Amino acid sequence: MRWGPLLLCSWPGLPGLWCKGHWSSLFAAIGFSILLNIALISSFLWKWSLGEAFPLIAWPVICLIWAATALVSYNRLTDLVAVPVTDKVATTERPDTLFIQAQHEYLRGHWGEAQTLLNRQIDQHPRDIESRLLLATLFRHSRKLDQSLQQLKEIKRFDEAIEWNFECKREEELIREIISTQDGEKLEHSSTLESNNKNEWSDAA
Repeated sequence: MRWGPLLLCSWPGLPGLWCKGHWSSLFAAIGFSILLNIALISSFLWKWSLGEAFPLIAWPVICLIWAATALVSYNRLTDLVAVPVTDKVATTERPDTLFIQAQHEYLRGHWGEAQTLLNRQIDQHPRDIESRLLLATLFRHSRKLDQSLQQLKEIKRFDEAIEWNFECKREEELIREIISTQDGEKLEHSSTLESNNKNEWSDAA
């Protein structure tokens, strides 16, 4: 048998004061102490100082209060010693959980799912440089270059970005290469159309 919980509940107000620091429990403990001291003084030190009837009434009341509070405290002891779980802790994943899931989805080619997970991660941890960098890479693969550049721009706002300078610059170089390739393809396509038009006019002539 564990005596700790029983001893904790042996004094009114002690469990709430010990486990939670409740002011109401402090007042209850002090009030019970005052009442007990008055009963002891009137019964043994200064007998009949408060009248003959006072000890006869005080002791049954004290015993009743002690028994009731001890029973209530013992029944509530589990709730008092439990660590509260807030809604934020209960609903928020560990800092790296969403990022790891996003990595798995990214490697499997599920870019839509990866983007959703990364957005959730960034909403919860705006300074997560690694998640922002992966999101920028994802946007680059999806040819959403403006959004990719926007993420890289956001990364530069944080002091932690210094450690990721090489990766950010590499990502910017890859984006510029894609833009250059696209511009070259547009120019080549335009030249081809112009050449075809010239040939058509020549044939018509």
